[in-house]
Formats: sequence, C-alpha cells, structure tokens
Amino acid sequence: MKVVHIFFVLILFFFLNTFAQEKQQKFHVDFNEIKGELTSKDLYKKDFGRYDGYEIELFQGEAINFVVYSKNFQPSIALVNPKGEIFKQSTKNDKGYANIVSEIPSGGNWVLYVIGDEKVTGSYILQTAIAEPNALSLDSSANFCTKLDFLLSHANAYFFLLENPSISKQELLKLNDAIDAYIDEESGSYKATFENNNEITKADAVFNNISDRIKFCLGNNWQITSTNWQKSEDFKEKSKTFIEKNNNKPRYVKVAIYDYADSRNKFDYRFSVNVEIKRK
Repeated sequence: MKVVHIFFVLILFFFLNTFAQEKQQKFHVDFNEIKGELTSKDLYKKDFGRYDGYEIELFQGEAINFVVYSKNFQPSIALVNPKGEIFKQSTKNDKGYANIVSEIPSGGNWVLYVIGDEKVTGSYILQTAIAEPNALSLDSSANFCTKLDFLLSHANAYFFLLENPSISKQELLKLNDAIDAYIDEESGSYKATFENNNEITKADAVFNNISDRIKFCLGNNWQITSTNWQKSEDFKEKSKTFIEKNNNKPRYVKVAIYDYADSRNKFDYRFSVNVEIKRK
C-alpha cells in the first residue's frame, strides 16, 4: 500500500482504502483521493508557484496516473524523484485540471507538488492511481477468473491506468467469450458485450452462463441483487449485479440483457447481453 502525506506546516493523515482480497487476486492497483487547498500561508517559490507537497513511496516499474482538479484556479503538478530532481511536470492548459502519467524508473520516497500561480488560492482534488508492474498486462490466454480479477483490480482506480496508451502494455483485455469491450471514460467503467441476437432463449442462456461464471470467481464476499424485466429509457432490461461487501465505495459487476424491441434506435438485433465493471 502507498503512504501519501502532506508536509510543511500542516500534516495531513489519511488512511488508504483497503480492499478485501479474494484468494485468486494477484494484481494490486491503489487509488486515493485527497481534498486539499492552497492558501496564502502556503509556500511560494519564484518561477515555480504556490504549492502543497505530498510524499509518496513508489517502487521501480510501477505505473502512475496523478490528476488534480480545481474550480478555483488552474493547477499544475510536478513529480520530484528521491534525488530532488523534477522527473515529470504537467503541461499547461486552461481546463481546470492537470495530470501526469508515467512509469517509475527507480524506487524511493518521491514528492508530488500541487502548484498554482503566486496569487491563487482555493480548493482542489488530487487523485493518485498506482499500479504494480504485474497489473499492467495480462496474457490473453488467461482464464476467465484471472481476467475478471485483473479488471476488478483496475476498477479500484476507475480504470485510470488501464485506459492510458502511454503505460498500457497491450490492447484492452477482453473477458473470455466477449465479442467487444471498451472503457467508458465518462463513467470510469469497463463494458463488454457477449451476445447480440434476436432469440431470447439464446440470450438468456448466455446471461445465465456469464452470471454463474462470475459468481464462481468472486466467492462469498460479494452480495447479489437481481431485477426482472423493467423499463429503462426506451428499452427493457433484466440484470444480476454482484456488489462488493464491506466497502464504502464498493466495486460491482453487472450482467444485463437488453431488449431493444421498442427502442427508437435501430439495431440489427433485438437482444444484447453485456457486462459492466465499475466502482461506485
């Protein structure tokens, strides 16, 4: 687990989220969110700006995606290595956020700076996603449970690291038997399609098969909720959702059949069976 803390005058302590580890879990992806603020009391350095600093222990080969957002000022961030050298710095923009994506070349205590101009003050949100080296790629021949575990590990960080081509070691992983898959960046979820057809019997069989496989992989630390056919927008939906227990922001896996018979959109098929993996 990562240790991240603010230093200078004010020391901020916070706990990293600890996720229940199933027996088959082999991949580790950490995610933290810090609500900070730049004030007139924070340090300022010419040609650098007003800043807060966070110390983070990183290991060689890890991948990181650090993002800061603010509605009060245009932030930037800089990552400094254990030797005190700037390793990466975000490029300037006027969109209210900044980020750094990279692999870490050497281990040690690094420092991440959140920076604003000399006169700016205001709140910000800093998000840090860190993946161990073995969570950056997975052999496509891996079994269903291993692939599910890999994807659920990345759901910890809303797929911040899996979606980024600069650190991803392979094309987006598909669950076994999926015909298509993608990352929905807006919702921070992984979505896969397993069947598109016009036969409810076949769609139901795929739905039940995928649900049973997921239940087998997840074990007893996930609760299951089911819904029968109900109206959703301009189509009907039936689903089974596996929700992680004992977590204030749980991950979940949703298996659903969609019936597009009454949809305004035109499809070449009536039924679709899909899986969504996400963290609330």
